[in-house]
Amino acid sequence: MKPAQVNKLYAKLTPYEQAALVIEAASRLDENEADAIMEQVERKHYLTCHADYTRRIHALTALVGQYGIEYWKNRTLMLLACEYADQGNQKAEALALRFLAKALALEAAIVEVCKRLKVDVKAIKIMAGCPDDDVKPEALQKADVELVKQYAEMFAGLTI
Repeated sequence: MKPAQVNKLYAKLTPYEQAALVIEAASRLDENEADAIMEQVERKHYLTCHADYTRRIHALTALVGQYGIEYWKNRTLMLLACEYADQGNQKAEALALRFLAKALALEAAIVEVCKRLKVDVKAIKIMAGCPDDDVKPEALQKADVELVKQYAEMFAGLTI
């Protein structure tokens, strides 16, 4: 079959079929076939939101997800450690206090990062499915500075 005839066949395939064939061609390192298929993929013009907005909304969504994961992870581990401490495990109390320190640092970091980004911290917490306990500022001031710095750097890295 001539290349022009093959290209006409590629044009009749669905986008899903074209994508599957490109993956197969790429796995064989057949750049010519991959290029021929991609040339036949229908082109569309889309109107979309501003690129800066799109980048920021994706970054804020990542921030929401990461904050929620860290919040519930620390809260769960703290409660488990408290349960073990109540059952008489001597080491568990220190562990519970360590997770409490992490929870405080997490709260201080999210407040700091949200101020820096000019984002409502309550909105981030609601989107993450985390209660807004309105942790008192004096409690946040007691947070471990190094832990706050680590969490803030992690959060800020998501929002670049």
